[in-house]
Amino acid sequence: IRDIAKRNHPKLFVSLSSEVDPAFREYERVVATAFDAYTKPVLTNYLRRIEEQLASIGITAPLQVMQSRGGVAASRTAIERPVRLFLSGPAAGVIGGADAGNEAAAGEAIGRGAASSRVITVDIGGTSCDVALVDGGKPLVRPEGLIDGFQVRVPMVDVNAIGAGGGSIAWLDSAQGLRVGPHSAGAHPGPACYGQDGDDATVTDASLVLGYLNHENFAGGSKALDVERSVNAIERNIAAPLGLSVVGAALGIHRVVNAQMAEAMRLVSIRQGFDPRDFSLVALGGAGPLHACALAEELDITRIIIPRHPGVLSAAGLLAAPVEHEVSVGFPHDLDSVDWHDVRETFASLDTRATVLMSHEQVALSKVAHVYSADVCYVGQSHYLEVQVDVESDDPKAVVYQRFVAQHEQVFGYSTASPARLVNLRAVHRAYTADARREDSQALSPEDGRHTRVMYFDDAQNGVDVAVTNRLSLTPGQTLSGPTVVEQADTTTVVRPGWQATLHESGQLVLTR
Repeated sequence: IRDIAKRNHPKLFVSLSSEVDPAFREYERVVATAFDAYTKPVLTNYLRRIEEQLASIGITAPLQVMQSRGGVAASRTAIERPVRLFLSGPAAGVIGGADAGNEAAAGEAIGRGAASSRVITVDIGGTSCDVALVDGGKPLVRPEGLIDGFQVRVPMVDVNAIGAGGGSIAWLDSAQGLRVGPHSAGAHPGPACYGQDGDDATVTDASLVLGYLNHENFAGGSKALDVERSVNAIERNIAAPLGLSVVGAALGIHRVVNAQMAEAMRLVSIRQGFDPRDFSLVALGGAGPLHACALAEELDITRIIIPRHPGVLSAAGLLAAPVEHEVSVGFPHDLDSVDWHDVRETFASLDTRATVLMSHEQVALSKVAHVYSADVCYVGQSHYLEVQVDVESDDPKAVVYQRFVAQHEQVFGYSTASPARLVNLRAVHRAYTADARREDSQALSPEDGRHTRVMYFDDAQNGVDVAVTNRLSLTPGQTLSGPTVVEQADTTTVVRPGWQATLHESGQLVLTR
């Protein structure tokens, strides 16, 4: 049918369900294919235009695009499978957070599976908070995502996003209860302190009133903040209606928004059978390090990692991400009776398809690692779990079943000895091509990097005179005790009382409680 369509209408875009989503469940298969067809013309024109513009200015490097699973692919392949790019933006931050966790865990062993790190990444920007879990150095991947109310069956990094960030607006509901977000002041007009005619009280305004932000050196000195406008906005919108002081209202704004973010962290950890106390917290985004200690305390996490450049960690993650291609096929067979020879042959056919995709990437096949998995459920169950498969193990069916039972116990809190069934088989080909490079910034002398300012913590209405240190003045192994603040151009790290911060040899700032 595709050949007929292309022969008669060469410019027609065609999406085939057998390529987009070759798995059983017809409705889900139709949804994924329809979304693929809907986005293909727009994405194709967009990426081809970028390629032409890059070529016109002499850039010969191949254009690669982040995918939903957290790997990159050539634009040529992305054009063929646009549905694989859905919700891929936050995935880059998770990859950067996983890399930072591996660095802190293994010193110079930068990611690439060399270190087994368990981290929860919290990416807080101006409008949203994106939370994800990394287990064994690899982000968790969910089998589908929600797009405008439709379940689109595309494997993607499991990111839980909520409308909470620096620009989130504080407001009172009809019962005079304090709420924060999901509405945001955005970049224009932005928080009241930006002086761009914004008059809503935001989280950033509260942070400024509490002394967490430097009004004279915000964003590396590129923007001055107006403290008086923040005070007036909080007084008018929150403090006066509630009969609170401005500081009390600002503390309340922080407690509410931190509680919302902590709940998002619970959704990616406790709800999926993971104990957050077993993980480190990686804080990224412009506002992540500012809230990190408060969030860690909410979940009894005792270790926080602040990457070298948290504000641009998504860009770093995009550079560190592997070239990756995933192909799958429906394979409905009872595990007990399946002929494992058929399983191996099916994986071999998937390898062939993935190798063709990899051939477009200018990657040496010797660098490509192969990972196999199967979607498994109990016989009679509607939904399945993805289980890693060791194709050449001595008793592969027993290993798959044991892993499935253990995973079912972790995710759902129970398991049985009932027979299991294979649903889909999947092969992932992955190659790391980027060299891990770190640029050392010019250091400052300790005298140039320190000053003090008054800050407010918890419910204390009396401020505390707190030391503020420029991160560039720190040396490896140096430790600071909280309360203190570490400033840098792209973020501010607030080290609350009871915490200490040490500059790790990798360049990460490690906070311990």
